[in-house]
Amino acid sequence: MTAAELHLKIEKFDEQIKGFGINNFNGKTLWQMKSEIIEYFRATNFADAEEKQSNWSKFQTLADLLKEKQDTITSENEAFAINAELLIKEIETTIRNGFYSNNPEREAIGDLKAKMDKTFDYFKQPRWPSKERRTAAWDHFSELREKLKQEENEFYTHLREAKAEQVHLSHQLSLVIIETIEASHPDASTNFLYQALQQLTEYLVSIGFAPESVEWILANKEAEPKAPLKMKSEGLKEVRRLLNENQDELTRDDKQRIYAKLEMISAELNKAWDAHREELQKKQEEWEERKKTNEMKRAEWLVKQTDFLKVLTEKLEKRTFDKENLDKILINKKDFHSRQHLRLKNQNEFLAKITEDLADMQEKLNTAWTDNFKERMAEKVTQKETKIAEVKRDISEVTAKLAEVEKDIVEITEKVANIDKSTEELKLKIEEVKKNLE
Repeated sequence: MTAAELHLKIEKFDEQIKGFGINNFNGKTLWQMKSEIIEYFRATNFADAEEKQSNWSKFQTLADLLKEKQDTITSENEAFAINAELLIKEIETTIRNGFYSNNPEREAIGDLKAKMDKTFDYFKQPRWPSKERRTAAWDHFSELREKLKQEENEFYTHLREAKAEQVHLSHQLSLVIIETIEASHPDASTNFLYQALQQLTEYLVSIGFAPESVEWILANKEAEPKAPLKMKSEGLKEVRRLLNENQDELTRDDKQRIYAKLEMISAELNKAWDAHREELQKKQEEWEERKKTNEMKRAEWLVKQTDFLKVLTEKLEKRTFDKENLDKILINKKDFHSRQHLRLKNQNEFLAKITEDLADMQEKLNTAWTDNFKERMAEKVTQKETKIAEVKRDISEVTAKLAEVEKDIVEITEKVANIDKSTEELKLKIEEVKKNLE
């Protein structure tokens, strides 16, 4: 072999070493190349000793670099395997005593699945120190995954069975509730309603309700002789309360059917109440008309003035009440303005601080020596950039809130001034009406 050919071999060796640890983590080929080049040295004729020494020095430098990189990659591969094995251990600890048997929250299930996916990704990378170690970890992980899958299937089978039972109980309960609602129709007899209420009471107690929690049902019987409409309205009111306090006992479809029936019967009851009130109103109006006919004009005038004075007094009380409320609101708005202003100041200071932190992290990232450190620092940079974006959004929101509350303060101040003006006018008018009644 000529010296030129050997030189080309060394150059190729150099090129392969540059990619070692970046896009290639298997050093077997490089070590074979090293051994071959040593053999080539023995079979190469050099022009002189200086040429041989030059090539040998360069080769030796590359050989030292190969050993250094190999040591680094071996260490990183070992850390990679340890991280994977620790993650598998975490999964094993999580599911050791039964994961789904503890009725985990959705968030816990998501976290566990994320760990499983992350662990699976470790096996896609050629960073394991040995095939045997990867195989052992994979077998352990596969065993845990199969165990979790079986437990998951049993968990969701149980959920489906429980759901089916809940649907059945919901349907039965909805039938009893709907019958009670129908018995509250204005045209239904109160005796029919009482029977429906008794049936509802018995059913609720049979499925676990405490007797005292449904005492209101039978208590409505007392309203029967005097006010059947009141009894029916109170019954519907308590049915609504029952529904609101036991939402989880009914399916969405059953609740929709119940509420549809409830609204329909409520509308009929409202019509019945309107008719009842109209009758009472008519009688009242007839009585007032007879009274007005028998009253003297002076008496009529005094009634009107008295009513007018009452309206003015109520308006004055309302104006006073409104002003007190606006004063409280104004105090709260100003307090809110102060707190938001302080928050804006704090957030701006915090933004400046984390911006400096980001610059420091970016400098460390740019000067990182190892891929592992660079990767961790890049992740921190991303997290810090995300936090900066969150703080900027908060600053924008607080600024908008300050503008809005400042506008509110101006508007409320104007309203208070207008109320003060109208209050003084009302006071003068009240004094005028009182003098007329003397």
